[in-house]
Amino acid sequence: MPKITIIHPDGNTAKYGLNGPTFTIGRAEGNDIMLPDGAASSHHAVLNMNETGDFTVTDLESTNKTTVNGRAVQTSPLQHGDKLVFGDIEAFYESDIPASGRYPDDQRTQIYEGTGSPPQTPAAAPASRPAPVTVVPQVIHRPASTTARRSTHSSDGGCFTLIVLGLVIQMAFFVGVVIRHRQEKSQWFWDYLQQYLNS
Repeated sequence: MPKITIIHPDGNTAKYGLNGPTFTIGRAEGNDIMLPDGAASSHHAVLNMNETGDFTVTDLESTNKTTVNGRAVQTSPLQHGDKLVFGDIEAFYESDIPASGRYPDDQRTQIYEGTGSPPQTPAAAPASRPAPVTVVPQVIHRPASTTARRSTHSSDGGCFTLIVLGLVIQMAFFVGVVIRHRQEKSQWFWDYLQQYLNS
């Protein structure tokens, strides 16, 4: 998480965690980061998160300017170890987040550390930072169960089988009657059938 440490004229420090997208800086109440009395303006500067996850400082046309590493700026991206001066109030910017880091937009600034002595100037950031590893969850698509379809088709198949079986039995009975009649009476079944119908 990026942080900014404000050094008060009496030597005390206040460190702010920058866990949101935008922070106003100045002496007036209502600023996210309030500066002590001095040459800073009431609404001196604003910090905005940029696409890298670090912050960019923008001077709000203050009377005594904003400087980054001794150079007066209107707008300047910040890097780990940068020294800022708001009027006559010094500050140090720290960052250890990867280039693609982000923080929730609905969180506010938190003052989480106060000390009695100024911090040491932070060491310069390493030349390169490892890229974060992004884990993408795998979605496994399984075919829909065919149990219901099988049961439906099996009942239909059972009905069809019974119908076919009934027809086969009738045909077998009919053929059996014909053969038996021919063997016993020595006449064609059709003749027998005609005699039966005429009687």
